[in-house]
Amino acid sequence: MIKAGPVNLVSVSKYKWLIFLAAVILQLSALAYVGWRWHNIGVDGIPYQWHCLPRLEVSSFGTDYVRVVFPEDTTAWLDTGTVPEANEPIYVYISHDDKGMIQIQGASAEKPGIGQDYMDARVVSYDGSAVQFQVDFGRYRIAPELADGIYNINSTDNVIASIRMKKGEGVIEGIFINGIPLEECSNGAAMEAARKSQESAASRSDQTFNTPRIIESGMVPPKEE
Repeated sequence: MIKAGPVNLVSVSKYKWLIFLAAVILQLSALAYVGWRWHNIGVDGIPYQWHCLPRLEVSSFGTDYVRVVFPEDTTAWLDTGTVPEANEPIYVYISHDDKGMIQIQGASAEKPGIGQDYMDARVVSYDGSAVQFQVDFGRYRIAPELADGIYNINSTDNVIASIRMKKGEGVIEGIFINGIPLEECSNGAAMEAARKSQESAASRSDQTFNTPRIIESGMVPPKEE
């Protein structure tokens, strides 16, 4: 019979801590890369505006964010003789009109030449002539107390995402409802504005009350003889 040797609990514990530390470093590195990428595209990227539909969701880590759906997600497939497969990476060719609104000009498996802007995307479906796609920048971070303005959006509102594109990658800089930032459409923003208005009114009232009044000479009572 073969007897198992004693387990070195110190070594096992040490390996656990090393694995945990490596996981933390990887998470921090990923967050640092995302932050650098967002800043880089935000500074050097080409600005566009794109119609969107924001949806409030919560991630597995409990962080509130807005999932942004772009209804203009179907365009002509430019590669004759080839059929795109679901989840295949493709390039969506884009430009913009004189108002900065995005214009989708087709999709291809080939990266466009110099001077043609594009978005990295993946195939959702293909019907024989047009391809439905999904871009990777479909999230917009927002403070939880300022996100409930989404519930006030109706079908007649003009909802625009302000985005920037650089080498196929994009970031969402802001979401606007009829020209007003989404954050300012929330109940939290309205309550904060009301609070500031009350504080301003109270401050003006205190200043008025504490301002010394100058008595005119005609109002001075005569001396008693």
